[in-house]
Amino acid sequence: MQYGTAVEKFCNNAIHNLPRSPKSQVHLYEWGSNRYAANFAFICIQAYSAGLGNEDFLDFAKEQIGYILGDGGRSFVVGFGENYPTRPHHKASACPSPPTACTWETFSAGGPNPHLLLGALVGGPRKADDVYEDDRSDYISNEVSLDYNAGFQGAVAGLFQIAFGL
Repeated sequence: MQYGTAVEKFCNNAIHNLPRSPKSQVHLYEWGSNRYAANFAFICIQAYSAGLGNEDFLDFAKEQIGYILGDGGRSFVVGFGENYPTRPHHKASACPSPPTACTWETFSAGGPNPHLLLGALVGGPRKADDVYEDDRSDYISNEVSLDYNAGFQGAVAGLFQIAFGL
């Protein structure tokens, strides 16, 4: 495999050298920290599935996805598990119906979003201290984005395939 060694180095670096929070989230940057944890998990699952690395790659992916799903006491996926985000930074879910009532004033109103954005992964803790505030105005921690969710969904699908031998 032409790129196998590089992928193994990438995963070994993620597992052994990147900073971690007390509850084990790989924490690379403050903006959308869960995106990095999910994308690293996805890459290491794919490497493991391709016969690269060892069980550490799979264990690392399980740990990161477990963190995102709530193993640390809070889920970062809207509508999933205990203590999930209710105020993601997402205008359509934050504004009441009908859509004509959606203004920056209604977006900035307090309380949970009127529409549940099921399955959306929020950015996550800003610092490697696991502290997260469910605050719609904090787009660094509460934004949802395709690149956050793509790696997360891919990693979950990879874990499912491995668990069921697909």
